Amino acid sequence: MTAPSWHLRMLGTAHLESAHELGLPLERKTAALLAYLALEGPTRRARLSEILWPGTREAAARNNLVHLLRKLKAATGADLVTGGEILALAKDFTVDALTAREIFLRGEYGEFTRFGGEVLQGLTYDDVPDLDEWVEAQRERSREWRRIALRAEVRRLEAEGEYDEALTRAVALLDLDVVSEEAWRSVMRLHYLRGDRPAALKAYHKCEEVLREELGVSPLPDTTELARLIEANRVPSVAPSRGATILPVTVLRPPVLVGREREWALLDEAWRAGKVAYLAGAPGVGKTRLALDFAASKGEFMVNQGRPGDARYPKSSSVRAFHNLYARAPGVEVPDWVKREMARYFPEFVEQGFEAPPISNEVDLLRFHQAMTEFLRLLTSGHQVHVIDDFQYFDEASLEDGAYMYGNGSVSGESQHIAPPICTFRKGELSPGAEAIVRAQLEAGQAVMIELEPLGDAHSDELLSSLGVPASASVRRGAARYAGGNPLFLLETVKHLIETDRLGAAFPERLPPPKKVGELLSKRLERLSAPALQAARAAAVLQSDFDVEQVAETLGAPLMSVAEAWEELEAAQIVQGARFSHDLIYEAVEAGIPGTVRALLHRSAARVLERSGGPSARIAHHWQAGTKPNLAGEWWLRAGEDALAVYQLADAERFFRLAAEVFEAQGEAVRARQAFERAASIRETAAAR
Repeated sequence: MTAPSWHLRMLGTAHLESAHELGLPLERKTAALLAYLALEGPTRRARLSEILWPGTREAAARNNLVHLLRKLKAATGADLVTGGEILALAKDFTVDALTAREIFLRGEYGEFTRFGGEVLQGLTYDDVPDLDEWVEAQRERSREWRRIALRAEVRRLEAEGEYDEALTRAVALLDLDVVSEEAWRSVMRLHYLRGDRPAALKAYHKCEEVLREELGVSPLPDTTELARLIEANRVPSVAPSRGATILPVTVLRPPVLVGREREWALLDEAWRAGKVAYLAGAPGVGKTRLALDFAASKGEFMVNQGRPGDARYPKSSSVRAFHNLYARAPGVEVPDWVKREMARYFPEFVEQGFEAPPISNEVDLLRFHQAMTEFLRLLTSGHQVHVIDDFQYFDEASLEDGAYMYGNGSVSGESQHIAPPICTFRKGELSPGAEAIVRAQLEAGQAVMIELEPLGDAHSDELLSSLGVPASASVRRGAARYAGGNPLFLLETVKHLIETDRLGAAFPERLPPPKKVGELLSKRLERLSAPALQAARAAAVLQSDFDVEQVAETLGAPLMSVAEAWEELEAAQIVQGARFSHDLIYEAVEAGIPGTVRALLHRSAARVLERSGGPSARIAHHWQAGTKPNLAGEWWLRAGEDALAVYQLADAERFFRLAAEVFEAQGEAVRARQAFERAASIRETAAAR
C-alpha cells in the first residue's frame, strides 16, 4: 500500500481513510502532528517535538517523535510523513481541511458548506499549551470561514428565489452565532418571503429575547425597521445584489483640487519663509490632498506617514521614514560615522561591519541625533518639500527625533538645508508631546497653523462635477447637503450610490448620520468577497509596516490567493499598496472584526513578527491583545531592554511597568516586584536628566 492512497479526515472525528481502510482511528498527538504539517507545511523536528511534548528534555522529545512516526508507518504501511530534519506530509497524501481551504479561497461557498465538523473534533490538548492554542486557533478560523460562507450562500440563494434552501443556511448561521442580528434578519426576511409572516415576527421576538438575555441590549435599528416592514407587508421580494462594482478612478482621486485657494496661499507663504506648516482639520476634510498637490507644484518632494498604532512602539515612525527615504536613494554616499549610528535602524549597515555604540547618556543621544540629521540631509538633497502625513499617530521618541532634525539641526549651510515640512493632523488628536512641540514652534515664529474648514455648497457642487459621474440634480443636492462640506464624506456617499445603483434616482431617505461615515464604509466592506475581507482584517490587526506576505502568513493562506484578494481591495479603493487608502477605512475594518477573530489574528500576528524579528513592543502588544498575557509579559520585558539600549527612558519605564502589571495579574508576585522596581529606577534616572 502506498502513501497516495491515504486521506486524512481532520474535520470532525480525526481518522485516516484509504481504498482498503474505511476509518483508521488516530491517537490525539498523531492526529495533531498530521494536522499541523497539513496546515503549517514543512516543519523542523525540533519545533514539532517542542509543541507535542513541552517540558520534556529535547533528546527524549525527539525520541517520542521517532516512536510516533514508526507507529504511524506500522499502522498504514506507508511513509505518510517524509523528510529528515524537516518533516512534511507525503506528496500525494490528501487532507480534507486543505481541500476545504482551497475551495473557500476560490469563493466556492456552496461547496465549502458541505464540509462539516470541527477541526480535530472531540480531542483535547489542554496539557500541551502551545498545541492547544494552535488547535483552538484553527477551530476558530474554520468557524469564521463557515460563517462567511453561510452568509454568502444566504444572499445568493435568496437572490435566486431559493427561499427554503436560504432559510436552512440562515438557521445554520444562527447556530454558529446566536447574537448575530444579520443572521436573525435573514431568518425573519426568509420566513416572510416563504409566506409565513407569523414565523417572521416570531423570529424577531426571539431575537429580542436572545439579545436581552445574552448582551443586555435591544435590536439595532435595521432589525426593528425590518420587523416594521414585515408587520406592514412591505418587505422587498428580492434581496439587493451584493455583486462587486468597479468604482471610477476619479472617485478615488478627484482630478482637481477645489475650494482651497486661501489655504494654498498660506502654504506658499510659509514655504517661502522656510517655516513648518501645520495643516489641521477633521478626518476627511482634505488635508493630505492639499499637502500633496502643493508639494508636487514645487518640484521634487518626499512623503512620510504616521500609522495607527505607532504611538505604542518607540521609533516606529522614524524607522519607517528613514527606510522609505533610503529605498529611494540607494546610491547615496553615507559617511562611516553616520552608518555606525544608523546601524540601529539598518541591518545592512551591520552586515557591512558597522556596530552601533551604546546610548547611555545625553552625549550619546546627541551624537545619534546629529547622525540622523546628516543622514536626512543626504537622503533629501534636492527635495523642495517634505510632507509628514497623519502627524497625530507619531510615537513620542520619533517626535523627539523630528524636533531635533527640524529645529537644532535643520540648517547645514546656505545650499545644504533640509526642506521645511508640511505636517497634517486631525484637529484635537495630537499627543501632549506633539502639542508641546507645535506650540513651541508657533511661539518661536518657526511654524504656522492652517486650519481646513468644510467646503461650501458651490465648491461641493464643483467637486461633484469634477468626478464625471452622471447623477440627477436631486442626488447632487442631496449628496452635497448630506456630506456637509466634507470631501471624504461626499466621495463615500457617491461610492455608496454607485454601488447601490442610486445615482439616477432620488437621494435615499435613510442613510447613517454624516458623522457616522464609518457605517457607509461598513456597507462597502460587506460587498467584498470573503478572502478580501479576511485580508483587510489581517492588515488592520497588523496596523502598520506590513506587506502582502505578512498578511498571508497571518491568515495562514496561500500567498497567491491573498495577492488576488489584495487586488480586489485595491480595486474597491480599500487599500493603496501596503496601506489603507484612508485611516477612516482602517477604523471601519478594525471596528468590524468579531472579538474571537480579533484575538486569533493578534496571536497569529505575534507569531509572524516573532519569526521575522519584529519590534518587541509590537509582539508584546499582539500577545496581550490576543489574550496571552504570559507571553506578553516576557516581550514587554524585552521591549523595556530595547528602549533602554537607545536611551528612551520614558518608553523603557512604560514597558517595564506593563510587564509588572501582567505578572501581577498572573499571580507572579516576585517577577512583578522586580519589574516595578526596574521601572521606578528608570523613572529616577529620567528625573535627574
